[in-house]
Amino acid sequence: LLLSSIPGPSNLHVVEASNPRAAKLEAILEAEPLLRQSNFDREDRSITAQVKYALELAVEKDELLVVCGSVFLMADAREALGFDEPRDSDCINEMSGCHIKPQRQENFGNAD
Repeated sequence: LLLSSIPGPSNLHVVEASNPRAAKLEAILEAEPLLRQSNFDREDRSITAQVKYALELAVEKDELLVVCGSVFLMADAREALGFDEPRDSDCINEMSGCHIKPQRQENFGNAD
């Protein structure tokens, strides 16, 4: 459906989210072979590098950059775009989706 609404896959930039439950780039390309014509970097799969590359292409082509994805991907994308926002601790990120309870309790309240 998405591919039918754009001129071609070369207008897309495909990324692999850093969450362990996220689809790998190879799985995405296998599921939709047309995406092999899109923009992606197999060497540096970090969302930061991919978003910066997509932004460079958008500026070069005088196009609009639209970033879509899960909350995990969007947090990394917003950071790559310079948004300075609170983030979950490494402990929560490691446990996310693993069905494992952390060994210590996270405290999100004001400590004062």
